Amino acid sequence: MQKIDYDIYYVIGMSPGNSYFKEDEIKYLLKTTVERYGRVLIMIADVPAISTYIALGYPENRARRDKALPQGNLLKNRTERVAKELGYDDTQVRIIDWGKEIENNKDYKISFKYIRELYESNKYFEKDANETTRGVIMGSKREILNVDSAVKIAVHYLLSEIAFMDFLPILLNTKKVVYIYHKNWQVYENYIAGKYDNKLKSHIDFLLIENPWETYNSIWGLEDENIEEKYLNDLDRVQKTKVLRVSFSNYPPALIYDKEYNNFSGIFYEVIIAISRKYGWQVRFTEEVGYGVIIDGLNSNRFDIFGNTIWPTTERKEQASFSSSLYLSSVFAWIHKDKVISDISLCRIVIKENDISHSIALADYPNNRLVYAPQLSYPVDLLRLVASDKGDITFNDSYLAEFFNKSSDIKVSKLSELPIREYENTFMFKKDDTSLRDLFNMEIIEMKNSGFIKELIRKYTGSIDTFKEN
Repeated sequence: MQKIDYDIYYVIGMSPGNSYFKEDEIKYLLKTTVERYGRVLIMIADVPAISTYIALGYPENRARRDKALPQGNLLKNRTERVAKELGYDDTQVRIIDWGKEIENNKDYKISFKYIRELYESNKYFEKDANETTRGVIMGSKREILNVDSAVKIAVHYLLSEIAFMDFLPILLNTKKVVYIYHKNWQVYENYIAGKYDNKLKSHIDFLLIENPWETYNSIWGLEDENIEEKYLNDLDRVQKTKVLRVSFSNYPPALIYDKEYNNFSGIFYEVIIAISRKYGWQVRFTEEVGYGVIIDGLNSNRFDIFGNTIWPTTERKEQASFSSSLYLSSVFAWIHKDKVISDISLCRIVIKENDISHSIALADYPNNRLVYAPQLSYPVDLLRLVASDKGDITFNDSYLAEFFNKSSDIKVSKLSELPIREYENTFMFKKDDTSLRDLFNMEIIEMKNSGFIKELIRKYTGSIDTFKEN
């Protein structure tokens, strides 16, 4: 467990009635947060949830007595049970009692009044808050006669949550609180960034934490594989089954995945196909995977190789092995084309957790606020977040930025003409089993010597000079 930073408190918000918060999910969130940060606060907004159930058509007495408060108690009991199983005491996992600690707190009421007035006076905040709430209402199985009217009632819950976070540092006597959730909460992240009131909120933040099972998208099953068979190593398994199991992420020009037609192409794709044909293997693209959890998939033996480019950083080399490099990429910091950066310390850095963007952010911008993209978002999506002003800076090579600019109305440009990093483009394998990697290395060297890699670069980028050789 990391040493506790007593200036920061991490908060997990759990919504009464939300089926996402099953026992396994709560266990993952508690364990991950306490192991990383030493402690966590659980916010179960049962009293505000009364408005949600009223919006869904329940009379107020039933919304309170039969729905919001009992569902809140179920979540509280489930969380207490999981915390006890994990061996955590109430200094490590604290559960807020909304009715006793929040609802009548004078500082909370001040915060809620500000948030409510902002909602009523700012059309952008109103629109974003209503859209988020509408998604909750429409996701219910109940028939709603007047959705707009229901949204106006249910939005109270969202405003209460934001007000809670805004005032929480006062209640906890801490400098900063960080809201943890399993997917992006854009209206809250916009509020933090001052998009609605031009006030950057340094006392609150947001952190995306995804359970690894959420960051895999299975493409083909493995029903025909004999899982009882014992193999000497990964290469032995591939040679005997004649199946190479490949995970991937969409990242042009290395690997391009067309979801509509389930079609693959790209430099790394063609290298995989050429090697597999030579040895008589079938290529099976088993799952789409986020960059931050590739190592978990390899170690879980769900696939043999990550089939797209990955840059072998020092941190990654400690946990995995890498092929010879196919080519080099120069990496730049990218910003909105029309943006002028006057104070880089105030910039929001767009990253994916455990991705190369995260590594660069921690090294070069350790005190900046991070804007998290989901693991299954594509590298180009980080540029999109910068172009749409949901973040200020992200990192990638020139080819991907040019690829993005061709199809985007809003462009990105380099923060500086000097690259900030230079990385090798490699395949990733398990750390303790180099059998398959060694075969790939032998073939890659031959492909580079024959000019095959150069021709692939020309084919997919239009020029052999797009990337450097090494």
